[in-house]
This record gives sequence, structure tokens and C-alpha cells, in this order.
Amino acid sequence: MMAERSGSRSFGSPDVASDLSHPVAAFGLGVALGASPGPVQLLLFSEAARGGATRGLRAMAGANATFCFMLLVLAAGLSSIDPGPMFLSIVRVVGGGFLVFLAIDALRENRRRRQVDAAPGGLHPAVRGIVAVLLNPGAYVFLATTGTAVVADAAHDGGRGLAFLTVAALLAGVSLMDSAMVLLGTGARRVSERAFRILGDVLALALGTLGVWLIVLGFTG
Repeated sequence: MMAERSGSRSFGSPDVASDLSHPVAAFGLGVALGASPGPVQLLLFSEAARGGATRGLRAMAGANATFCFMLLVLAAGLSSIDPGPMFLSIVRVVGGGFLVFLAIDALRENRRRRQVDAAPGGLHPAVRGIVAVLLNPGAYVFLATTGTAVVADAAHDGGRGLAFLTVAALLAGVSLMDSAMVLLGTGARRVSERAFRILGDVLALALGTLGVWLIVLGFTG
């Protein structure tokens, strides 16, 4: 007779192996998600390039804590999130405006004389990370589609505990790639000042372009 779901199961049983496949798949998904170019990844690289690893990690902490909260809400049972067209349009316009603000701020910072040991002013990097996630429409789309599917499947097969474990694995994958982005940004500080400014301008223009694109989508989508 097969054991009840609430009963004990050995780690060699097919049921446990099937359950563990959810967090393993979620970790791979998190790695892919963290490696995909986007506003958060560009922000982490830019913050680390401007202020070093400490500033980059602070931005990462804000971004990942916010994304973690969203995933935990999803795992707790709110897996029916379905943002409507009006909501996405507003988030796109506001989020695009924030990215344009970051781009202008970065361009202005690049015009100043480079000071490696001085922390750039403006918004705290953790706040930048939080806002970058909250105003990123891709995060809501992910939660409403892929995130919902992954968490709901884990909850169906192993209950809420497996859903939380799956969320933790997904966040671990994202954090791994975000850390790599911070390291890359920190390494960019070792290049010449001219190359540093060119790189900073390219990143700023990328952020600004993405912001304008989101604004256009918000008005036309």
C-alpha cells in the first residue's frame, strides 16, 4: 500500500525524488532568470561599477528582498495574481520613468571626476533595488505566469512546505547570478577613467532606452 502524503517517506522513494525535482527545476529557472538582461541586472552592474561591491550588494539586497517577498506571498496561496491591462500599463509607464531617471542620474554622475572610494549620492542603493523590482512589469508578468505555475505545481505535489522550498531554490538561483553581475560591475572599476566613463554611459543609455521602451508600451499596449 502506498504511504499517505502526510506519512513518512524515505529519501529513496519515487515520491520524494519527484518532490525534490521541483526545487531543482526552480533553481535552474532562477539562474536563467537572473542571467537574462533586464532593468534589475543593469542596475546591479551599474551600482557596483559606480560604488564598488558594497554598493552593488546593497542594491542586490533591496531587489532580492522585494522579489523574495513577492514569491513568499505567491507560495502562501496568492497564486491567482493576474494583472490587468490597465495595471500593467501604469506599471510600465511609472517603471519606465524610473529607469529614465536612473539613466539621467548615471550620466550626470559620469560627468564628475571619478572617485573610487567615494560613494555616489542620490537614492540609497537598497532603495534603488526595491524600486527597480516594484516598478518592473516583468516581475509581475513572471509571477502571474511562470511563477504561479511553478509554485502551484509544487504545492499540488508536496503541499505548502514544498512550495516554500521551491521559492527558496528559485531565489537562490537568481541571487547567484545577481552576485555574478555585482562582481562584473566591481571589476569594471579597475579600468581606465575614460573607459569607465564610456562603460557608464553605455549602461545609462541602455537603462534609458529600456525605460523609454516601457513608457511607449504603457501608452500603446
